[in-house]
Amino acid sequence: MQATGIVVGGLVEKIYDEAYALLLETRNYMAYVAPSLRDTMVPEDRLFVTYHSTRLTSRLLEMMSWLMAQKAIHGGEMTAAEARTNGFTISNDSICGFDESEQSGTLPQGLRSLLSRSKSLYERLQRLDGMMAVKAA
Repeated sequence: MQATGIVVGGLVEKIYDEAYALLLETRNYMAYVAPSLRDTMVPEDRLFVTYHSTRLTSRLLEMMSWLMAQKAIHGGEMTAAEARTNGFTISNDSICGFDESEQSGTLPQGLRSLLSRSKSLYERLQRLDGMMAVKAA
């Protein structure tokens, strides 16, 4: 049992590092690249980009929240049951889940890339969260 906790803890650390790097890349994209791109777009396209930017941010927030809760569990600061009770799960709701329009040619390539990579990471966390939920039950 302890060995599994160490393996999961190490996996969570690796995924946390990956998610944190994606979070920083997203921040830089939103701060430095996106504003100049939006200036050249028609209002409908700006709205579409804003919609997907918000979805990306929500997805990253949910992933980081879950990962930090997992770190707290492995650090002995909370139990897995407390984490689940307090909503630290990967929800796959309509905001954070995949939307076909994420790959629309209307979106800038940089945003499409961030959405694609965040989707992949989100799906991995969904599987890991599901496995942990089964183990806890």
